[in-house]
Amino acid sequence: MVILPLLASNGAYLLSAYEGFVPWCMPYIDGCTTISQAGRSGNTIFFYRAVVFPYSVLLILFWLYSTSWLDLLHGHSTNISRVIFWLGLAGSIALLLYIDFLGTTGEIKRFMRRIGAMLYFTLTPLAQLLMLNQHYKILRKKPEVSIKPKVLQYQRIILLLMLIIGAISILLVVTDNITDEIENIVEWNFSLLLNLYFLGMVFIWKDYRHVFTISAAKN
Repeated sequence: MVILPLLASNGAYLLSAYEGFVPWCMPYIDGCTTISQAGRSGNTIFFYRAVVFPYSVLLILFWLYSTSWLDLLHGHSTNISRVIFWLGLAGSIALLLYIDFLGTTGEIKRFMRRIGAMLYFTLTPLAQLLMLNQHYKILRKKPEVSIKPKVLQYQRIILLLMLIIGAISILLVVTDNITDEIENIVEWNFSLLLNLYFLGMVFIWKDYRHVFTISAAKN
């Protein structure tokens, strides 16, 4: 959940820069290109799609598993776990929509790409925020659950940084101070933080041996 998206974006940039389609720089600092431009340039699009497609499917499975995981901790099915799942599912499908139309031409297809990216970068962090909130609630009600507070603090910092970046970006747009480079920097760093959130789940789940089944999710 962490390696694939980082491999996709950074690998795509390095390949595109090597082939001369985008300039060499530190995109997280310089904002010399967008992730989409790096991903769709030349032969890089085949690599980018080959990584993002399976990641999108794994992301769907992640949110399906998360529903079962939260229900396991609560001891029963909850509406909030379903909300988290549907938000995560919608964000994952939006990512599939984005990657499907990447590299295509036409206003409608460009619109579909933008909608896919916007929904992915909006719904996924919202699902992450709700899941973090559930973990805090469960930890307060069931102190015996071995969810490390430091991991939750790490995820909270990640989400806070995402919120700050988003707020600064909106402020710059409203005050008409936004530039292409700033938009690109926001995109690269927001994407990085979104993916790093999932690293916390690795440390949360590593202490558990929860076997997911479809029947368990339905119950």
